[in-house]
Amino acid sequence: MTQILDVVPNDVEIEAMTAPKNAQALDDLKHRREVKKRLEELLEEAELKRAMGGDFY
Repeated sequence: MTQILDVVPNDVEIEAMTAPKNAQALDDLKHRREVKKRLEELLEEAELKRAMGGDFY
Protein backbone atom coordinates (compact mmCIF):
# COMPACT_ATOMS: atom_id res chain seq x y z
CA MET A 1 0.00 0.00 0.00
CA THR A 2 1.25 3.48 -0.83
CA GLN A 3 1.84 5.94 1.96
CA ILE A 4 1.07 9.60 1.48
CA LEU A 5 3.09 11.95 3.63
CA ASP A 6 2.11 15.55 4.21
CA VAL A 7 5.24 17.63 4.18
CA VAL A 8 5.10 21.20 5.38
CA PRO A 9 7.77 23.40 3.79
CA ASN A 10 10.02 25.34 6.12
CA ASP A 11 10.46 29.12 6.03
CA VAL A 12 13.42 29.01 3.65
CA GLU A 13 11.49 26.93 1.12
CA ILE A 14 8.46 29.21 1.37
CA GLU A 15 10.64 32.29 0.80
CA ALA A 16 12.24 30.63 -2.23
CA MET A 17 8.81 29.86 -3.73
CA THR A 18 7.43 33.33 -3.16
CA ALA A 19 10.54 35.37 -3.96
CA PRO A 20 10.20 37.55 -7.05
CA LYS A 21 12.24 36.38 -10.02
CA ASN A 22 13.22 39.82 -11.38
CA ALA A 23 13.25 43.53 -10.54
CA GLN A 24 9.82 44.19 -12.05
CA ALA A 25 8.25 41.43 -9.98
CA LEU A 26 9.97 42.80 -6.87
CA ASP A 27 8.59 46.29 -7.54
CA ASP A 28 5.10 44.87 -8.09
CA LEU A 29 5.29 42.92 -4.85
CA LYS A 30 6.43 45.99 -2.89
CA HIS A 31 3.64 48.06 -4.41
CA ARG A 32 1.00 45.44 -3.53
CA ARG A 33 2.26 45.27 0.05
CA GLU A 34 2.17 49.08 0.39
CA VAL A 35 -1.37 49.25 -1.01
CA LYS A 36 -2.51 46.46 1.29
CA LYS A 37 -0.99 48.21 4.31
CA ARG A 38 -2.69 51.52 3.44
CA LEU A 39 -6.02 49.77 2.92
CA GLU A 40 -5.76 47.95 6.25
CA GLU A 41 -4.95 51.24 8.01
CA LEU A 42 -7.90 52.98 6.34
CA LEU A 43 -10.28 50.18 7.27
CA GLU A 44 -8.99 50.14 10.84
CA GLU A 45 -9.50 53.90 11.11
CA ALA A 46 -13.03 53.62 9.68
CA GLU A 47 -13.88 50.85 12.12
CA LEU A 48 -12.64 52.97 15.02
CA LYS A 49 -14.68 55.98 13.87
CA ARG A 50 -17.81 53.85 13.56
CA ALA A 51 -17.21 52.37 17.01
CA MET A 52 -16.94 55.90 18.42
CA GLY A 53 -20.23 56.83 16.76
CA GLY A 54 -18.80 59.06 14.05
CA ASP A 55 -19.60 58.93 10.37
CA PHE A 56 -17.03 57.55 7.98
CA TYR A 57 -17.91 59.85 5.10
